[in-house]
Amino acid sequence: MQTELRPMRILKDISKQYPHVWQHVKEFRARKGKDLPNWPDWCYIPIAAGCAIATQGSDSDVMTAIFDKMLSPAVITAAAAWRVTKGICRFDADLYNSLINQPLDGNIPCDALKRLPEWCVYIETMHGLFFLKQPVEGFWAHLEYDSKTGREELRLVLMLKNGFNMPFPIHLGDWTLEEGVNQMMEETENMAKSQEIEYQFPRGIDFVSQIVPCVQLVLYLCAENMDMPVLPKHPATRVRMSGQADVMKEPRIWNVGIRIGAAIRKYNNERKEETKEDKDETGIMRASPRPHVRRAHWHHFWAGPMKGERKLVLRWLPPIPVGYYDESETEQPMVIHRIK
Repeated sequence: MQTELRPMRILKDISKQYPHVWQHVKEFRARKGKDLPNWPDWCYIPIAAGCAIATQGSDSDVMTAIFDKMLSPAVITAAAAWRVTKGICRFDADLYNSLINQPLDGNIPCDALKRLPEWCVYIETMHGLFFLKQPVEGFWAHLEYDSKTGREELRLVLMLKNGFNMPFPIHLGDWTLEEGVNQMMEETENMAKSQEIEYQFPRGIDFVSQIVPCVQLVLYLCAENMDMPVLPKHPATRVRMSGQADVMKEPRIWNVGIRIGAAIRKYNNERKEETKEDKDETGIMRASPRPHVRRAHWHHFWAGPMKGERKLVLRWLPPIPVGYYDESETEQPMVIHRIK
């Protein structure tokens, strides 16, 4: 008997606890830019809507709802966005390992994150991904827009093995991932203090290193050269064209990285790192550079006319073999050119 997918189970739990939740979500979207503030198309509904649903509009219950370990407003908001498309991203194992084991250098390319293929994606995780010492089964990722401050956030909902659904927002801007995480932690603690609630993030835990693997997987889905089947148009585009977003009945699984994963395996399985020795003109033995694989990394640049609309393009450069000796390259057919 097939086990029910975790995100589908959460949808059922939300429907059971809040019987009219999806109708409320639909009403919130209908009021967008009318009697409610407007928000960008890449955000399905802001978390303020999730708070209103979870508390039934009671401001006094907001903080209690926020710290709910199962169905907090952040979980409701992510679930509402994912429910439309029900996309599940299943990474090739070798690509997955390459991504989660590399550092995240520099600032987060915020504009590139707006290239998420759907309002909210669910990413299945494999071995080696933990948060607060708990294995992560998978996570939702979507974008949030705070209409009061204009702040943009990358919001993750980590589905832990112990059954908890752990929201983890990251403030986006012209700063590093570490700064974005620290801003979020400081704001959360200040909010709790203003409501006379004693709450403090555990000290001595490097939250950034624990969250980097998830961010790497999300960024890959935003890369222009991602290895993934051609998806339907973003649901926001379909809404602009037809006026409504159709809700998928069943999950759709997208296999990510089939081709690049095969290429990575080829390098890992067929190429043996070895030191080649040559003689220089003096007859002294010298070692040529040690063959290695240059680690995968991100490259982003602005594209478009200098005086027109420009967009940030994100590319993921996979592991690149350097210094390998391939006999096949020297055993090409001989070609004779006759010179008259």
